Amino acid sequence: MGLSLWTLLQAALLFTNAFAILNEDRFLKKRGITLSSASTDGFYGGPANNSSLKAQVAGFLHACSYLRVPLIFLNTVVILVKTLFG
Repeated sequence: MGLSLWTLLQAALLFTNAFAILNEDRFLKKRGITLSSASTDGFYGGPANNSSLKAQVAGFLHACSYLRVPLIFLNTVVILVKTLFG
């Protein structure tokens, strides 16, 4: 098992899966990493005046939650390829 493009793509898919399943209410709010707490604007999802690392991480995790539907398709493709070709 060498380091190949396929292995790197699988690793990226696993990390994206991990970020996409983080629940904002149960996990992230306890640690203070929510988009609403990181944003200093009055509306949810707007551009944050605060460009701190915490705000950027909160925005990244919020954006990853929209990847759930494409991840279902990509996970299915990876499972089929691994099943057929080992």
